[in-house]
Amino acid sequence: MNRQLGALLTAEAISMLGSRITFVAIPWLVLTTQDSALLAGLAGLAEMLPYVLAGLLGGPIVDRVGPRPTAVAADTASVLAVAGIPLLGYLEGVSLGALLALIALAGALRGFGDAAKRALLPRTIAAAGLSTERGTALYDGVCRASTLLGLPLAGVLIAAFGAEAVLLVDAFSFAASALIIMMMVRVGWADAAAAAECEAQGYAAALTDGFRYVRGDRLILGVMSMLFVTNMFDQAFATVFVPVWVRDGPHGPAALGVIGTAFGLGAVAGNILYTVLAPKLPRRRTMAICFFLGGPAQLLALALTDRMWIMLTVAALAGALMSTVNPILMTAVYRRIPTRLHGRVISVLIAVSWAGIPFGGVLGGWATDLMGLHNTALLAAIGYLAVTVAPFLFPAWRELDERPRQEAPRAIAAA
Repeated sequence: MNRQLGALLTAEAISMLGSRITFVAIPWLVLTTQDSALLAGLAGLAEMLPYVLAGLLGGPIVDRVGPRPTAVAADTASVLAVAGIPLLGYLEGVSLGALLALIALAGALRGFGDAAKRALLPRTIAAAGLSTERGTALYDGVCRASTLLGLPLAGVLIAAFGAEAVLLVDAFSFAASALIIMMMVRVGWADAAAAAECEAQGYAAALTDGFRYVRGDRLILGVMSMLFVTNMFDQAFATVFVPVWVRDGPHGPAALGVIGTAFGLGAVAGNILYTVLAPKLPRRRTMAICFFLGGPAQLLALALTDRMWIMLTVAALAGALMSTVNPILMTAVYRRIPTRLHGRVISVLIAVSWAGIPFGGVLGGWATDLMGLHNTALLAAIGYLAVTVAPFLFPAWRELDERPRQEAPRAIAAA
């Protein structure tokens, strides 16, 4: 593997490991201190709404400044923001509103940095001389492995030290990520032509370019629309349904990460298998079947059982199925977008796809308080099934199997 791609994947692995810990720690902190599923969902909203907005608005800046310096700056600022959450939590008399405001700042900085790293990834893959399929599969494998390690680690650390203390781990992970990218990744400086274009257009016009490109691509529109809904359900599952299921059962807080561990094990195994079989599999049919079966599986299990072994089995199978989805979609998207528009278009794609996430926890918490966990999880599973039938029905999804419009993006080296 190329040294720069290895460095980027290492930085992402460390950063994601910390973020997975925070993903568990913040809802648990609010749920246990406020005793409300709705407020736990509100904490997710406070983090994810700024995340989505910052990622969207940062696209033109990424194209103008370059994804590498943008990623380093965002991760460096995130160190202070994330470290401030537990420090604020230790102070007596601090309001919930102040805590949510700091969570929102951390979310905004992470969204800005993630948009930059997503734009940096295809350039680093190109510099490594890898195919887009293999590069995105490696990236997805890193994400899955971080989930595999981070979620159970979060449960163990929270049980041992409390949610406030373990949030400091995420702060250190951002520092490590910024340092690795700054020292070892040399691609991803601003493309002179893209920077000049953004400067000549102005910020608003450059941002509009991203929306205009997305509006004219039927496949990207379909991807965004489906992910908008499924991400909302996934957020409700992770930040509300699982913590409530654990709280109301005999399992204890260490169980918070166990379900994610099972999912991660299945996903890592599935990612390895998919990397070997990918050239032989039809992309659209593979993605459609795996998404339709794997997406709602954990929601159905949560609605129908309180037995841990059943949940773990279903989670592992769901992880194996879902491991095919991201590499297929990322490959299609990266191949369709011109390099000069990467920041703007990818930021729009991520922002719209993730726009349902801030509301998933709130709606999931409200519905859980109103109807109970099992009824809410069952309704979410039915909604998931209804949405993931789209790739079987709409012609735009057939473009997943078409030859790419353009070659992989060229690397943009440091001056």
